[in-house]
Amino acid sequence: MIRVQPAKTRFVDIHHVDWDLKWSIQFPEVITSMNGVTMMWQKICPQWTRTGDNAWAYEWQTTPEYIKEQLAYRQKDPSGRVIRHNFITGLVLRASLSGLEDRVELTLTLTNQSSARFYDVVSDGGCLQAKSSDFLDQDEVKRSCIMVNGKPESMGDLHRTMEIRTAYHADLMDYEKEWVNRSAWFWGRSNTAIDRPAILGAVSHDRSRAIALGYECATSALQNADGHHCLHSRPLFGNIEPGQSVTRRGCIRFGSEFPALAKRLGKLLDRPDT
Repeated sequence: MIRVQPAKTRFVDIHHVDWDLKWSIQFPEVITSMNGVTMMWQKICPQWTRTGDNAWAYEWQTTPEYIKEQLAYRQKDPSGRVIRHNFITGLVLRASLSGLEDRVELTLTLTNQSSARFYDVVSDGGCLQAKSSDFLDQDEVKRSCIMVNGKPESMGDLHRTMEIRTAYHADLMDYEKEWVNRSAWFWGRSNTAIDRPAILGAVSHDRSRAIALGYECATSALQNADGHHCLHSRPLFGNIEPGQSVTRRGCIRFGSEFPALAKRLGKLLDRPDT
């Protein structure tokens, strides 16, 4: 059984009861578009509502007060330059997740309540972080996997410009998009074109357990082996017209082998991008 429980901070705790192993997730961490940034997580502690047994949801939107708090946060790139983001209002988020026997189901819905079109909207899908020693540290990049040409590949065998972390895209031209370039100094890049939807995961030190993460319409993925130990599958919402709502489903699966988990996720999530 997988239990999910919102923490008193911005994280949701995930507990695999049978394994007695834990993860946490910021759900989601980022929402951005060609228009600007809707969400970054530094100041968000959502008001969760229980929607069923082992299921939770919240609604949230960017406010002027939130933007003011975010603008006070000073993030710098390696050269010392302050990173400045263009925060915008207009998108409303509804996020829900539920813990089931062998998986966590994730749903993100964005509604455009403005009078303007939002272009090329994308979310990081949530920052899924390992919290148990079975999955942490030693050979973490090597034990992280992603689907490429229909096959699971160890990230340790794939090109990346940063040893500790990287961003992967299904279309390598996406690296030239403005919303990607905003964080390129941190995430780097890879010359490997991954499958879409983007499905990635990790295996335990003893290779007896595995986790897989994916979203429908996900065109990119992130993996970070620093203190976050995190994985992201990033769903693309595309252009969102005034009054329109767009939903993306995701899933975290747990099992003994990553290839089997990824195959099941692929069948569940594969549908034409809309």
